[in-house]
Amino acid sequence: MIPELTPALFLRSLDEWGWYPDKFHRLPPDEQAEFLKRQGYASLHDLLAHVEVWWEEAEGIIRDTIAKRERPRRKYDFDEFNAASLARFKDTSKAELLKQYETERKQMMALVSSLTDEQMKNRRVHGWLDAVLLGHLKEHSLGAPRFLVLDALEREWAGALERFNALTAEEQKAYLEKQGFPRFRDLAAHIIAGWEYGIEIINAISKDPAYRPADIDDDSFNAKAVELYSELDEVEVWKKYESARQSLIELVINLPDEIYNHKEVQSWLRSDELEHYYAHAL
Repeated sequence: MIPELTPALFLRSLDEWGWYPDKFHRLPPDEQAEFLKRQGYASLHDLLAHVEVWWEEAEGIIRDTIAKRERPRRKYDFDEFNAASLARFKDTSKAELLKQYETERKQMMALVSSLTDEQMKNRRVHGWLDAVLLGHLKEHSLGAPRFLVLDALEREWAGALERFNALTAEEQKAYLEKQGFPRFRDLAAHIIAGWEYGIEIINAISKDPAYRPADIDDDSFNAKAVELYSELDEVEVWKKYESARQSLIELVINLPDEIYNHKEVQSWLRSDELEHYYAHAL
């Protein structure tokens, strides 16, 4: 059973967003630069501006929804919206932006804390909170907080097959073409192999914290994974997927903090469980 979204989960993500600027500034300068390059932002100022404006948008929509006020549904051009967010804060100082960011974060905390069970069930309410709090945190995560990795494994990765099957045949074809896999089961094989390799890495680091995994060729790795599972029928592939997912959940839950927070473990969990999900998100 896929877990439900709860106010506690959203509040936990807002706590993490509260620590976000300090966590960034504690990184060495070269890691800050590499992170921003990977994220596609020139500065932390721009990234936080992007996040803050989406919070504002979500807050307005959620408040109108629970008050049953009419609000036209907007079709977003994300590139245009994000560019406007950066332009709006272009001349705002770092100190002033952080002040506004923190004000909006606290407003979102107050809003989430005030929601009733019935309001939380509203698809527009929990959908927007999921997108701008949890989803954005996974997409822009500086690390791999345990609660965030577990949410991705227990809720998002768990529903992949169901979401794919809900697509039309035309949508399925377009998705697979974009992903570069001929069949969804081949994409699943790629994911399973990544999870199994990650479990091996974490177990090796648990025994020897000095262990460093060897570099792998991604294309060769993926080809071998698809070939390995090509002999199995569809049902068996998804049994393997579910078994690997459950094994990883158990490992993440039980890892002692000193291993979970190991730099190599954090790096792998962030890239494979958080960033990788959004590379294949449906």
